[in-house]
Amino acid sequence: MSRAIILEAPGKKVLLLGNEAFARGALEANVQVAAAYPGTPSSEILEALASVAETAGIYVEWSINEKVAFEVAYAAALTGLRSMCSMKHVGINVASDAIMVANYAGVEGGMVIISADDPFGHSSQNEQDNRLFAKFSELPCLEPASPQEAKDSVVIGCELSEKYKLPVIIRSVTRLSHVRGDVELGPLPGEKRKPNLNRSITYTGFPALDHHKLLHERLNSTLDDLEKVPLNKVEARGGEKVGVVTSGIGYNYAKEASKLINVESDVAILKLGVVHPLPRRLISSFLKSYEIIYVVEEGFPFIEEQLKALCYDLEIHPKIFGKLSGHLPLEGELNPESVAAGLAKTLGIDYKPPEPTILRDVEIPRRTLSLCAGCAHLATFYAIKQAIRREMKGDPRSQSVICGDIGCYGLGLFPPYNMFNTHICMGASIGCANGFAHTGIEQPIIAYLGESTFFHAGMPPLLNSIYNGANIIVVVQDNRIIAMTGHQPSPSSGYNAVGRPAPIILVEDVAKAFKVPFVKVVDPYNVDETIEVIREAIRARCPAVIVARRLCAELARREARRRGITITPPKVDKEKCTGCKYCITQLLCPALIWNEYERKVDIDSLLCSGCKVCTKICPQKAMVGGSGIGDL
Repeated sequence: MSRAIILEAPGKKVLLLGNEAFARGALEANVQVAAAYPGTPSSEILEALASVAETAGIYVEWSINEKVAFEVAYAAALTGLRSMCSMKHVGINVASDAIMVANYAGVEGGMVIISADDPFGHSSQNEQDNRLFAKFSELPCLEPASPQEAKDSVVIGCELSEKYKLPVIIRSVTRLSHVRGDVELGPLPGEKRKPNLNRSITYTGFPALDHHKLLHERLNSTLDDLEKVPLNKVEARGGEKVGVVTSGIGYNYAKEASKLINVESDVAILKLGVVHPLPRRLISSFLKSYEIIYVVEEGFPFIEEQLKALCYDLEIHPKIFGKLSGHLPLEGELNPESVAAGLAKTLGIDYKPPEPTILRDVEIPRRTLSLCAGCAHLATFYAIKQAIRREMKGDPRSQSVICGDIGCYGLGLFPPYNMFNTHICMGASIGCANGFAHTGIEQPIIAYLGESTFFHAGMPPLLNSIYNGANIIVVVQDNRIIAMTGHQPSPSSGYNAVGRPAPIILVEDVAKAFKVPFVKVVDPYNVDETIEVIREAIRARCPAVIVARRLCAELARREARRRGITITPPKVDKEKCTGCKYCITQLLCPALIWNEYERKVDIDSLLCSGCKVCTKICPQKAMVGGSGIGDL
């Protein structure tokens, strides 16, 4: 669906992705500056805005990281313009240094921060719940339950932010960001604001005590309005046996769960669209009406804990069930079945979640996690392992330390790749490598990351390695795009968020500016050269940067088609192939498959990209020819 749909006329009902609805809300709220760093499940918010930015007359950028994105949007809000920054949940950690002063300093124009949390960690390294960050930063937090509410929450958030001079956090989750639903569009503003920075004011957190007091005054003044936010609602007819308190996507699960076990008439629901500060009057009235309370929330038992404290203050004693009581799991995502099971247990009803009815007696082959066929990471992984084997005369796992990072190549954590000893957060490959270098480990210490991660958080630890003399090898796979999150541009792409030309920033230029003594650029498809350069870096025993540059295989396939290059897999000479499986077990390309009948290797013509790396590593030279992305 075209992102241009978010420019449809007011009053029209359209089908929008949750993230597209957030983008439409930004337009209706008159947001004029939007900044983000790509990260699933948040990326489509800025993509949708970027696709209409010039038509809508707003400024949109992919920032270098989430901290910069926040600061760009924050500065705009200081001039009286409305602004928005969006990021995945762990991006809040990167931006937190600035947020934790901006809450003291305040804003002039409305500003919202959208945090797209990822329960279950579908695309993330943790299940962080940023409602806790809202409490920690003492900022208001909204939690919509549908694409319609996603759109509306941005408008409400900007209005609250502007009225009380505080940034407002909006919490999404994967199932909201990536669900589609009907959205009734509201009016678009007719006039853009002009920036008006009050230069008589210095926006700062100093003195901290005075500004902290001001933050408390502002937050407390929001309480009456937060009680009335239309995202909060009570659904009760009277005579119900249990009161369900829920928020966000949990509301949908609670509704479905009551239908699953046929107890709709026994359940009253308090849906909270404001999750910090909690609307205490609304909640208190609800708690006093029921002897049994069932709390349904995605993530940490954030509301449940506060309800217990509130009941203590109110001197009431309903039984409260939820995650802390074991009625719902503390980890992973909720779903209608798990919520129904907990609700049934709360009501003392026998309920067994339905078992899968399809393919019950069919043995399904296990699928390993896999990079794309022809992905340059595969060639670089192979080259690193071979360089260590040849130079260190042993297995790479015992003869080196390899620190991974965040990106497609994070799949290198898992079998069959088994590449990395660490995988922590953006830029931590180089940071951890710095630490390992000063422990006395004698084997090569390698940091592996992509170019966007390098620009995001890899430059400070690289500079640290030079300043503090850490003999590490940094391998940066430059595929000219942010591949994992949907092919957004990076500083090496040559264009910006709205497709306008931008300067190409090269990793090797940064490394040379940092006075890294060993800097070389390789094409990972030239396997032998790449192996030798890595071996040379191992022998050099000094800080080293190797840039392995090859376009992302998916983009390369498109480029090959554009240039009229036919993708043709190499031929396997079955006379030469000995069935040693070297190509399969060492390169680990998903296009290489084992023919059990012939006891030989085949190449899947549908998957093969024509990189031809397999032809260069086969010990028997049994693979020949082919065309495709390797010819670019």
